[in-house]
Amino acid sequence: MKNRMKIVALFLLLIPKIGFAEIKIGYVNSNRIMAEFEPVRDIQIELEKEQRKLEIEFNRILENIDSLRQDYERQRLLMSDERRQNREQEIMNLERTAQEFQLKKFGPEGDITRMQNKKLQPVLEKVQSAIDIIAKERGFDYILDAMTGSILYALPQYDLTEDVLKELKKNNTSSNN
Repeated sequence: MKNRMKIVALFLLLIPKIGFAEIKIGYVNSNRIMAEFEPVRDIQIELEKEQRKLEIEFNRILENIDSLRQDYERQRLLMSDERRQNREQEIMNLERTAQEFQLKKFGPEGDITRMQNKKLQPVLEKVQSAIDIIAKERGFDYILDAMTGSILYALPQYDLTEDVLKELKKNNTSSNN
């Protein structure tokens, strides 16, 4: 809803600039494109396989920690203070290693995310290229993503960024004097 409000506001800002000329707007369903485009499905399958391998490795680490913890609990009363502290430290170190592994492999900037971004980038470029071709061939001024409300294509003449920057600089210069 918030994104749609931004788009409506954008078009309200554009109306005075472009007059009442006919604007041709189209949209795409990016979720459907990603679901039905074969290269995306292939990448998803490959990523799922890699993720399963890493999950197995992570589960082994967790099982090792659990086993050490159980051994520690069984023998704790028989251990010297020094031995107990060493074992506790060993368990804490393994837990830290597990957390680091999880973050490094599955975190927001982890291996899986980087792999996904690297593999999807060429596919996303193909999708964007197809959108650009359709927009130009059919004379669209804007193409929106129906799922996110973001602009996927716009004619450069509707880009007001430079005008806004000039206005900001002008206002900033006059307020500094």
